[in-house]
Amino acid sequence: MTTEAPRERLRGPVVVALSVTAPLLLIIGGLVAESVQPPGTYDAVGQTVSTLAGRGATDRWIMATVLAAMGVIYLVVALGLRHVPRPARLLLGVGGAAVVVAALAAQPAHGSSTIHMTATVTGLLAFIAWTIPLAADRGLDPGLRRDSAVALAAMAAALVWLCAQAWTDGTWLGAAERAILLVQTVWPVRVAVASWRGPVGRAWGGAGWTTLALAVLAPAVLVVGLGAAQSAWPGPDPWNQSLSALSGLAATSRWIMAATLGVAAVLHVLVAIGLRPKVPSAAWVLLGTAGVMLLVAALNPQPVGGYSAVHMVAAGLAWLAYSLWPLGLAFSPSAPLWLRRGSAVVVVLLAVLVAWFSVQLVTGGTWYGTSQRIVMLVQSVWPVVVAAAVLTHRPVR
Repeated sequence: MTTEAPRERLRGPVVVALSVTAPLLLIIGGLVAESVQPPGTYDAVGQTVSTLAGRGATDRWIMATVLAAMGVIYLVVALGLRHVPRPARLLLGVGGAAVVVAALAAQPAHGSSTIHMTATVTGLLAFIAWTIPLAADRGLDPGLRRDSAVALAAMAAALVWLCAQAWTDGTWLGAAERAILLVQTVWPVRVAVASWRGPVGRAWGGAGWTTLALAVLAPAVLVVGLGAAQSAWPGPDPWNQSLSALSGLAATSRWIMAATLGVAAVLHVLVAIGLRPKVPSAAWVLLGTAGVMLLVAALNPQPVGGYSAVHMVAAGLAWLAYSLWPLGLAFSPSAPLWLRRGSAVVVVLLAVLVAWFSVQLVTGGTWYGTSQRIVMLVQSVWPVVVAAAVLTHRPVR
């Protein structure tokens, strides 16, 4: 046996891990960068990520570092991908390089940088275009080809929305940009998993891509809805407010956050149902329970100047279920080894993040709102990874 096989086995998990790290880095880094801006100076719904990395931002190095790191990650992912067409890898690498250039060529405090804008546009187009060779190559797994076509359509639609907002000075420019960035950073997870395992058949019909789409939509809804809810309530510092406060009876336009939590909850229930024939019962039952409890919490808002016992209990149970459902995969002997290990790592990560939030809650820390947002976003991203994984693996019972 040649030494290529061991190298492939080592490369596969690394590429998958890096592809998962990129969207997490974007979400968490973006939240941290937003949280350090003075209250009322940045609107996530109306302003772009480039603004957070621009010279007019407070601690702009946070977002600039995040973008540069993401660019490097995608360069490495492009080099490590196997079983995909070379043009696709080349375009992904071009996108990664463009992100690095955009991060280094910051937008000025006033006006715009030609280099930054050129690199940004190049990156957006490259991250869309790399799905075309995947969809067109008849030698690839039919499932991956079809999903690539769906991803291409979703990115194209998001780009149309972004362009419409940019050309009309729309108030949802930031939301449109975040929507396309989220789709573009989540899609490589699907490809990395397929690349690692090589061309395989679709063992359980055509519902897998639907489950993946619902899983991707959940964090997208959460991010966009959260930004809209914060923008609608400019009075208090939104980063020191919990999501429960933003959906409570005392909040301005509380329906935005309440609807966001409700929709995200329903999406996760649907994802749990879609994963049912593919993952251990303990995993999908806990994920579905988390979604149901989140929906109960959304329908029972916090009252003005007090607490709702139903809301607090339901929210606590939702957090517990979201944090524990990966254990069903971690202890499943039939699950792929990388998924078992990854699930165990996620459980530990969530335990640390929940502990951080708990300390902030008990001590009234200034990172109370930020820590809660990071926990919820990590909880909502892991279903995306699992949904992508089951597309290219046999059912893990």
